[in-house]
Amino acid sequence: MKSLASINAKDIETIKMALNDAISDINMELKNSLSESKIKEVMDYKTRYTRVYDKLRNNPSIYALAEYELDIAAGGLNDAIELLEEHSGDDLDDHEKSDILSYKSDCQRVIDILAG
Repeated sequence: MKSLASINAKDIETIKMALNDAISDINMELKNSLSESKIKEVMDYKTRYTRVYDKLRNNPSIYALAEYELDIAAGGLNDAIELLEEHSGDDLDDHEKSDILSYKSDCQRVIDILAG
């Protein structure tokens, strides 16, 4: 089992990329016709993800995050994995598939550390 101390600069970049992907997906979702309660729920996630993303952008250390923010980061990583699975089609070349698998693997590895 690895500790938070094993999270390096590349892992922080993976977290930021996953949060950015999740925020982008939320922005796309907000363009759809949603109920007010769904809009509120989606905006709440966007606010949380954005707050953690901004914190890591300003201070790229896992220790910049409070415990509840580590949970938010893990949620963003999970969302990124789901997005990859939803949007990974057969129309990708081998290099793109390899990049996606590597990113997905990095997300899962960081989730495992955060869950530890």
